[in-house]
Amino acid sequence: MQGLTLSREFYHEIVAPMLQLELPDYVNQLAIGLVGEGSECFGFDDDFSQDHDWGAGLCVWASESIAAQVEPLLESVFARLPSKFKGYPVRMAPPLRNGRVGLFTTEGFFKRFINSGQPLSTWQQWYTVPDHFLAVATNGEVFADPCGEFTAFRNALLEFYPDDVMKKKLAARLAVMAQSGQYNALRMLKRNDAAALLAVSRFVESTIAALYLMHGKYMPFYKWAFRGMNDLPDGESIAAKLNGVLSLDITQGADVLSTAEAAIEAVCVEIVALLQRKGLSRSKEIWLMTQAEVIQRQIENPQIRNLPVLHGVQCS
Repeated sequence: MQGLTLSREFYHEIVAPMLQLELPDYVNQLAIGLVGEGSECFGFDDDFSQDHDWGAGLCVWASESIAAQVEPLLESVFARLPSKFKGYPVRMAPPLRNGRVGLFTTEGFFKRFINSGQPLSTWQQWYTVPDHFLAVATNGEVFADPCGEFTAFRNALLEFYPDDVMKKKLAARLAVMAQSGQYNALRMLKRNDAAALLAVSRFVESTIAALYLMHGKYMPFYKWAFRGMNDLPDGESIAAKLNGVLSLDITQGADVLSTAEAAIEAVCVEIVALLQRKGLSRSKEIWLMTQAEVIQRQIENPQIRNLPVLHGVQCS
């Protein structure tokens, strides 16, 4: 069983009845679910995930105005929860929470990831929060939220980047793909330089990031980015081509040059086709620096449009 399903059943079968009985004055002011760090929040957990920070667990979100009053009442409930549920561990005891489950204020929970206790409003805020933090703040599932406060904040983030910010980040990723994959990886191979490995790695990561951006999804932490890409439209096809790039025997140096160039270009051709299907570019140019410039010229905000084309990768 996956952790999110386990936690949902744990809430409905064990925790919800206890809260209704013991916190009648507060239960309708609480949001409860499982969101945040951990593979189970993305639905990516497997048998290997169960060696740490895994089991039935819940996040309880309260506004700052009631958190202090509700905390001792919740701790009393948590203390009487079983240590096992359906044969799996329950991680609501204080030593097992590790800051991932338990009581949080709504404002504090989001501030931890996006550096703001309020929904993001300026382009500078959106631009500087890394993708993987936004992914963590919006993953998982909310099981109950009668007052809707937590869900409203979450939904504001799920609306995705403002269009100009998305295009700036996409332009930067396309530029990195051109620089690292179409140019530097091949030059490093000619020189038998191990830096070709770094160039290929940057090319693959930026390709994955561009795919997430074009589909309006936040790319998770690099550990899960490739796994999550397979769930996106076009993801499996591009993943297969990226596997072709990653499986290149870089130790062959210049001897693998033509194979490497063909593998990288196959990825770039598909990305250009996707740009066209998404209405982001009419250009058929495969050199992705040109595509990056096409995207950047579409940005309406001059402050964002005038940033260097490669600017923004460090904010992703």
